[in-house]
Amino acid sequence: MPVEGLVSVIIPAYNAELFVAAAVRSVLQQSHAAKEVIVVDDGSTDGTAEAVQAFGAEVTLIRQANGGPPSARNRGLAVAQGEFIGFLDADDVYEPGSLALQVAKLRGDKAAAIAIGRLQREEVASEPGEPLVFRAIETEEKISTQLGVCLFRRSVFDQVGMLDESLRHCDDWDWFMRARECQVPMLLHDGLLLRQRLHWSNITRDQEANRTYLALMLRKSLQRRRSGQGEAKSLAPLAAQRESGPPGKD
Repeated sequence: MPVEGLVSVIIPAYNAELFVAAAVRSVLQQSHAAKEVIVVDDGSTDGTAEAVQAFGAEVTLIRQANGGPPSARNRGLAVAQGEFIGFLDADDVYEPGSLALQVAKLRGDKAAAIAIGRLQREEVASEPGEPLVFRAIETEEKISTQLGVCLFRRSVFDQVGMLDESLRHCDDWDWFMRARECQVPMLLHDGLLLRQRLHWSNITRDQEANRTYLALMLRKSLQRRRSGQGEAKSLAPLAAQRESGPPGKD
């Protein structure tokens, strides 16, 4: 039974020694008191596990053989105890107050299963081996399926299912496609929740793999809809579910 009010934040980490401590701190420093931090070390060969262990009992560390981000996310989901679930990439950081804002949004809209906000993109401004420095490059204004800008009710995974572990890329797109096929209600708002950090080793920079897995994800969606497993509904209608009001943090 999920713990009422608890937010479980799952951080999949692969060779993230340089970044993971900042990600963990951004969760621990959130004003929402009831939180659980789960880091899944997905077969790292660097000091990722040691960087996480330095936080002691504040963080749950799980180590597994490399299976890719969806495998690590599912492993975290299997042990998460929270009523609410967040996913944070090991090289990104939450904005202060993000979790409290997201919980308030879901408590204020009992029908919504997911709250979705905005992100600020940053890029690394230092060279490998130098102290990490990032500079802002753009704020995401459009609807995003980046898991880091979402807070989920734990129950939605019983309806939609877990992440597809056959998709090492695009597993987030695939999950949202399945959620829309199930007509899961989502709430969009203009709160700035996440700083997405782009650097020399982001897996999303592998454009060839992205294209391959995108095609596979779309093929899976088409097959489901042809077999009657879900309604053919795109993410575009979500715009009607955006809160009214000026952009920016609440």
